[in-house]
Amino acid sequence: MDRAALAAVVLDLLERETGEQYQNLAESASLREDLNLDSLDMAGLVLHIESHFGIQIETELLESIDTVGRMLDVLEGKLAAKAGRRAA
Repeated sequence: MDRAALAAVVLDLLERETGEQYQNLAESASLREDLNLDSLDMAGLVLHIESHFGIQIETELLESIDTVGRMLDVLEGKLAAKAGRRAA
């Protein structure tokens, strides 16, 4: 899955979690300041993402996710690792 498709899925999951509509989801957007996500929104979003992609995002890693771009970086890494395990 390319980054644009991944971003579209994250946008859909984000909108489902918050009930908000986001017109433009820039990679530099802060999850907390720009998108106004609180800790409950973040927890719900992460649960949706984990369920959708069949991955687990460790708590330590969550602390480093502060922007949309960082979330996409983490997801790309997790999905690549998952694909690598399947191929092995």
